[in-house]
Formats: sequence, C-alpha cells, structure tokens
Amino acid sequence: MHNIEKYDNLKDVMPKLQPVLVEAIQSEFLEIKKINKECEKYIASCAQMPELKNAEYVIFSHHIKKNEHKNEIFVFIDAQGGIVRHVTGREMELYGLLGSCSNLHVSDEFVESKSHCDTDECRR
Repeated sequence: MHNIEKYDNLKDVMPKLQPVLVEAIQSEFLEIKKINKECEKYIASCAQMPELKNAEYVIFSHHIKKNEHKNEIFVFIDAQGGIVRHVTGREMELYGLLGSCSNLHVSDEFVESKSHCDTDECRR
C-alpha cells in the first residue's frame, strides 16, 4: 500500500513540483488545494504579497492542530508546480481561500485501498 499514488496525474499536471512535495502529497502527509482567486482574503493577500498573483495552488499540512496554525508554513505554487512563495500561518490563514483540485485525478488503486479502511489507522 505504501507505493500507491493518490493522484495518478500529479506529475503530468505539475511537472515542476519538487520531488519531496510530490511524495508528501502522494503519501497524504501534505495536502494540495486550488486557490479561490475571487476570495477577498486572496485579493487582499496579493496586495501585500504581489507574487501570490502567480499562485494557483497551496500545499499545507492537514495534520496540524488548529492552535498550531500560526507555526505552519504554506507553499504557494504556480500552475506548473513551481514555488511562488512560502507564507507562514502568522501572515495568513487559509480558511475560506481553498477549493478542490478538479484537475487532479485520484487513482483507482488509491480509492480501492481506501474503500477497505474505515479508520485513520489505514493511513500509510
């Protein structure tokens, strides 16, 4: 089960994504989400950090406890997977800013492996 990739097209969609980030996303250690560019929070953040205008996605940990978000670092990436900017939880909150990555396809093998799990103990 450790070799099952969550997204079977991640490397095709984001060819510039660093291998360590690919592995962390595929193993569910980190999460990737699409940025809602119409969100007021995103628009305001771009005014303070103009390079975020080039970001399409954000990579973050969904394992961090809410009271620890200030210590987290978010990786904003462009459409090809290139890093645009790192932003700390002190600089920005992600709540209300994210949507699903509809262009990433969850592999059938991954879905099948999860269908036999009904607890978090099945995480790789």
